[in-house]
Amino acid sequence: MPFEIQHCLSSNGTKLRYGISSPKNARGHIFILQGRAEFIERYSETARDLAARQIGCVTFDFRGQGGSLRETPLSEMGYVGDIAHYVEDAHTVADYVKARHDIDFPMLMTHSTGGLVGINLLLAAPEKFSSALMIAPFFGLAGPDWMVSLAKMVSSSLCKAGMDKKYLPGQKMLSPLQPFNPDNLLTSDQGRYERSFALLHKQPELIVGGVSAGWLDACFRAQALLDFQLAEASGKAAQKNAASLPPTTMIISGNDRVVSNAATKRLFARHPDVSLHEVAKARHEILQERDELRNQFWDIFEKHIKQHHPDWQDVSTPHTLPETQAAG
Repeated sequence: MPFEIQHCLSSNGTKLRYGISSPKNARGHIFILQGRAEFIERYSETARDLAARQIGCVTFDFRGQGGSLRETPLSEMGYVGDIAHYVEDAHTVADYVKARHDIDFPMLMTHSTGGLVGINLLLAAPEKFSSALMIAPFFGLAGPDWMVSLAKMVSSSLCKAGMDKKYLPGQKMLSPLQPFNPDNLLTSDQGRYERSFALLHKQPELIVGGVSAGWLDACFRAQALLDFQLAEASGKAAQKNAASLPPTTMIISGNDRVVSNAATKRLFARHPDVSLHEVAKARHEILQERDELRNQFWDIFEKHIKQHHPDWQDVSTPHTLPETQAAG
């Protein structure tokens, strides 16, 4: 386990679990915002790959998942009342790690829902990070328009009826403790899938299952604000002759059936501060994919580092650590 795991409290007493990977002679550190239902241990292989490049990282479990505070009586329910609460969690951990461990984060890296949180961080304070890299960002739900519209209507109606902490229809019985299905939405790599499966069997307290009405409605509400937020940030940046975002690389999965690549392209394909890339055959979780697909990610990552953090470069580093070292 490459992470040193500790806990901190937000200003309102929310207990958050965070992990630090700080290799010897680290050139810098990356702040990682996780996707829905993820937890620190899932980033062990990524932390080792970063350490091989002499880069450290810090990640944490958002409230409602992993080892952080669960806010519902059913602890396995995926829930948050507002994406602003996730943004607050990110500020809490970043400030605490800076004060307690004297670690700064010039770079932000996000996955999926973490991208929705991250874009809020970046638009509010574009100077906070020198750069950002977003993997399969959740700026829209995948699927036909009628299905997305129905999901919006159902989640919103349940929340208005005071049922935000209820499972969405069909979600109650969902569990990550399912044997590998070759057609699953997340990864085509059976070994990495089963590694996460084994971690949850060993630490069932980390499990998050189906989606609540509150969680999905919170995401939809945050996504609906993005056009306005981007326009507002662009206007403010133009007045200051500055950038509205730090240099940001977005990597979409060509075979993503979880988030909407079309939404990401619509919002950011022409954004002057965003570079958009695609890993053509990857499913939603690129960092849990087959080596041939992960290596494409690392190629893009290294180009990002070369351009925006040249002092972090180590061109002699292999793409990945040997499997015996990477196993988490």
